[in-house]
Amino acid sequence: MLKKFSKLFVCPDCKENLKEIVFSKKIIIGFYCEKCGIIFPVKDGIPIILAKEARNFNLEYPLIKIIKRKLSNNSFREIRRFAKRTLALLTSKKTLTWEWEDEQFWSRKYVKQMIARTQKNWNDRIWQREILVKELTDRFSLEGKTILSVGCGEGQNFRFLLKKYCDENSLHIATDISFEALKLNRSFNTHKNSLYVLCSADYELPFPDNTIDVLCYFGILHHTKNKSDNIQKDKRLLRKSGYLILAEAVDRPTLSLTSWLMPKEETSAHEERVRKQSLFAQLTRKRGFEVVFVREEGTPFFTGMMKTLRNAMLCNKQLFLFVLNLDVLIAKTFGRIIPFFRAGEIILLARRIN
Repeated sequence: MLKKFSKLFVCPDCKENLKEIVFSKKIIIGFYCEKCGIIFPVKDGIPIILAKEARNFNLEYPLIKIIKRKLSNNSFREIRRFAKRTLALLTSKKTLTWEWEDEQFWSRKYVKQMIARTQKNWNDRIWQREILVKELTDRFSLEGKTILSVGCGEGQNFRFLLKKYCDENSLHIATDISFEALKLNRSFNTHKNSLYVLCSADYELPFPDNTIDVLCYFGILHHTKNKSDNIQKDKRLLRKSGYLILAEAVDRPTLSLTSWLMPKEETSAHEERVRKQSLFAQLTRKRGFEVVFVREEGTPFFTGMMKTLRNAMLCNKQLFLFVLNLDVLIAKTFGRIIPFFRAGEIILLARRIN
């Protein structure tokens, strides 16, 4: 299965095409960059293609050791040399970086979910974003297109929102920093033409320029260190006239009712909101994008309703949409003059124009 996707991968450090490391003439156990002289392992059919700054000793070192041992034949002498260099690189990466601090929190959740074999009720997020996907599909057919989900998590956005508009030739690429997320995603996703890759959203993604038709950021940018700056970094991946689809938590004034409105639950290491001004600064025509749809929502009114009527709103779509549409109206009117009622979330669709 991985074989047919091999030509999609480039080195996140130098952008050179990666080459396969094949064991027993059929099993791809890793990839290597001839220019950088380093190896990227494959675990359970999932390539781990991380930039040098984001590489992970605990995850990758044992895998590279296995690759080195399997390639003991003299015909693999050059790759064994690359393995030795990669092991030295990983030895210097024992301190966890920003993205791995978040990964520990989310992976624990994904493991519990995998064991329980349960799917979370995502109705609120799906119903919020249906209008966004409709705006996309009214303009652009997903049949035969390549869709990249950055920070995909368990994959609910593709499964419930995008998949029904795809055909068997549509390629879905799911990336995440969490191996457990990708495994859980794969176990739920029935779209056969799907590729799962472990990589970091904060560094160069390991794919060639101009290969993606739809680039998806569903609630991922606020978990990253570089926030909105990732948009310009990833723009190279989008084909001209390709679309960027985004749903994000944005900054708003500190609320005195925050402790009551917000659900009492453990949060990951990095939950900082994206600055709205910075977000739109990345999406101007001068920077290569045209915003074709935007909606602001998620005022304290909506948060309070979700807290007090959560079960009813998650089970009743009409009730949910009534509250949501009222919330959008509040953000448009009161939010402009009263900071307390400013929206805390944005959904938008942008098209690459150059």
